[in-house]
Amino acid sequence: MADPRFKNDFKHVVNHGVRMKKQVLVAIAIVLCSIAFGTVDSVAQQIFNQFRQPELVVGRPYRDVDICPVSRSNKTIIPASSFVLAPTNVNDVDDGYAYVQFPSGFQLNYNGAIYTGIYVSVNGFATFDATKLVSAKQSIGLFLNSASYPDNVVAPFWGDHRLRTNLDIINGYMPSEISYTLDVDRNENCDTAVYTRINPITGVQESFVRRVLIIQWKNLNINDQSINSSVGNFQARLYEAGAAENYQGDIEFAYGQIGGNPFTSNTVVVTRGATVGIKGNNGFPGFLSDFWNGLVWVPQIGGNTRTDSTSRWQPSDGRSDAIIRFSSIRYLTFNVWGFGDADTSGAQGQRHEGLAQNRRVTANDARVIMRSMVTRRLLDSVWKRQAYQGDVNHSGRYYFTKLNRAFTADSTNPLISPIPPHIVIWRRTIDVEQYFPLQSITSTTGKQVLRVMNESEGLYGVGGKAPDVSNLGQIYYEVTEYDAGLIMRYLSGRLPGLPWIYDNDTTGPDFGKVSTDLVADNVSFGTPTSIGSDLVRIPVYLNGSINGTFAFKIELPEIASVTTVDIENSNIDADYSHDVAVVLGNGAFSSSIPVAYVTVRAADVYRVGGIRFNEVAKQDQVINGDAVAGSSSIASSPNPMSTSTTVAVNVPVSGTYTVRVFDTFGKSVATIFNGTANAGTLSATWNGTDATGMLVAPGAYIVRVDGATSTSIMISVVR
Repeated sequence: MADPRFKNDFKHVVNHGVRMKKQVLVAIAIVLCSIAFGTVDSVAQQIFNQFRQPELVVGRPYRDVDICPVSRSNKTIIPASSFVLAPTNVNDVDDGYAYVQFPSGFQLNYNGAIYTGIYVSVNGFATFDATKLVSAKQSIGLFLNSASYPDNVVAPFWGDHRLRTNLDIINGYMPSEISYTLDVDRNENCDTAVYTRINPITGVQESFVRRVLIIQWKNLNINDQSINSSVGNFQARLYEAGAAENYQGDIEFAYGQIGGNPFTSNTVVVTRGATVGIKGNNGFPGFLSDFWNGLVWVPQIGGNTRTDSTSRWQPSDGRSDAIIRFSSIRYLTFNVWGFGDADTSGAQGQRHEGLAQNRRVTANDARVIMRSMVTRRLLDSVWKRQAYQGDVNHSGRYYFTKLNRAFTADSTNPLISPIPPHIVIWRRTIDVEQYFPLQSITSTTGKQVLRVMNESEGLYGVGGKAPDVSNLGQIYYEVTEYDAGLIMRYLSGRLPGLPWIYDNDTTGPDFGKVSTDLVADNVSFGTPTSIGSDLVRIPVYLNGSINGTFAFKIELPEIASVTTVDIENSNIDADYSHDVAVVLGNGAFSSSIPVAYVTVRAADVYRVGGIRFNEVAKQDQVINGDAVAGSSSIASSPNPMSTSTTVAVNVPVSGTYTVRVFDTFGKSVATIFNGTANAGTLSATWNGTDATGMLVAPGAYIVRVDGATSTSIMISVVR
């Protein structure tokens, strides 16, 4: 609120007729054009993964740093001479920056990096990024990705401001003060504010205080330097967070009075035209940057797209007892790519903190990845988070680009929009890509994954190696079911460590190749078998043998369950949702025994799509369900059995067939038919004994038919 001395003149204080500069209008036009002709995938904008949309918090009165004695005693005034502008570093109280080194012990994680200092601008913002310390008085810079504006910005009131000194008093200006102080939250009596919370580790309620670094712009000549009465007071408050919170603290903006310059009789204050918010470092030149607009509070929408500027004071809904808060989304981050700890259990304060890899990497890491596949809720893809940890074979790096496939210019599609070019921002994996001659917009693409040990390798230069990636924060990561399979292989002691990117390594204990069968590179499906209640069970096989790790994903409507088949000396696991199934295994597998059974709703045709085997996409497959409508291609009655059961097989053509019984570990139990059968129905009876004539133990068994047709059925033995 305005100073009470000027209460009667308040209606004259806010100048709603402020003049917008031509440059700002042009910049806004650029933004609007970028929206019209291109799109920015929000996944590529990292500030949204660091902070929630701003909220207006009422009941937090503005307090000048000088009000509370401790704050005042800890205050450091930044000298006017410290504000300089690169590259000459000449003193500039109009557009200059001053570096503030954080007090000892205070650090802040902003947009994925930990900082121990910040550059404070005269123009009502501060930036963590030292690469663009340029003249930036145009407030539209909060929203644009451009070499003309800094990145990684906190902006309580970005505008065209000027720091006034005692030398300006002669012209009726009020001296300004830009300062900072490290303090704690305080109440109306300047006493330490104490908060309570539930400790996420112990579950016990505990008390705590919030340390905060306050940057204060006081009596700043704002927005129109020709008006000596245009004075404002505001703060950026950077809150401390501990290691367990990844040093990611909240950010708040607070606003005091405007006007009240005793050195002039003027009362006009220009508040319109400044912008409020926080900004990251992603986006594309000429396009909107990644930002949160501090004037768009939840539950409003458009906080990351609207380019509103202020229209009144205080920007906090006209209230001096309210602040604008950006709540930090606190994540756990890691520095080892592909370590395997996808559930982040090894982070500080978690159950495996400080333990070796063979302790913190568990079967749960594989399950977390599998669950993300079947639910389509992918693990956090931001640098140094979940997917970064889980990508153990280092095949999942990608980024966003607006360049065309040849990296020669912006992507264009002359058939859609010849003038201006249709800008297409698309996701590109970081790999070695080879293209057929560019003859049409539908040219096909082949991909060979580039696996490297360090995430910075293969990012720069030509030849499809991401020349438009400027920093590692622009790289994103993904994991697949195959990574989960490799984690399980590591747990079985058959990989010496993670990450594991050398598929051709032959130094392991069991990397031998199977010579009697083709090496599996896909899945196949047996004949669906009716199990009642309008459900069928479809056996899933590998199309060859594997002595090692496999993982596959399939998409099939109305999945009711997925049951794995335990193979002796091997591990296998599965997860599923209503339309996605993921199966992974480690050990020795052949094409003769199914690895899983998928139960689905009965249908005439089953279309299996989205097939991916060891990270390689495969063609869709169609399973004919006609045989299920009448009688199954294989049936067993009774099932469950106690003394004996008869297996009936629909034989398509005459030939040699074998009917064998296996236990769930893949061990052969008995052969109940081995000979020639005519086309029609082949019947064989099993009396529940093994090859030695001994009764088998109760449990599940698989009857497998091989010949001109291959099919199987699961039988339960009860006693």
